[in-house]
Amino acid sequence: MNNKQFLLETDVIIDYLNFNGNRLESKLIKFLSEGKCFTTILNASELYFHCKDETQFNAVNKFLFSINILGLHPRYSLKVSEFSYKFSNVRDCLFYLVAFFNNLVIVTKQEHIFPEGNVEIILL
Repeated sequence: MNNKQFLLETDVIIDYLNFNGNRLESKLIKFLSEGKCFTTILNASELYFHCKDETQFNAVNKFLFSINILGLHPRYSLKVSEFSYKFSNVRDCLFYLVAFFNNLVIVTKQEHIFPEGNVEIILL
């Protein structure tokens, strides 16, 4: 797994931020310590959208400052029509295309959201 680059789905980050035990036991720690981690501006926005208080906001802030946040390049939209039949919404399609164009491994807890084939997917 060394030198891999991971694209973290929102559910994985939320799981990490809500972890009630020893953080070293969190599955996300493995990816943070053994590779470079990314998320997208969409995922960061989802995290901030669901913050209910300043404590949650600060936890999200601290985590996002520790990883890389990718924007959405206009070229991704050019491929949406080629991949749209594989997805139920634009958000998941764009997330997948970010991984596709940047050669990133998707890390998610959601089974059957992303198609197998062009992008490696790690299901937690």
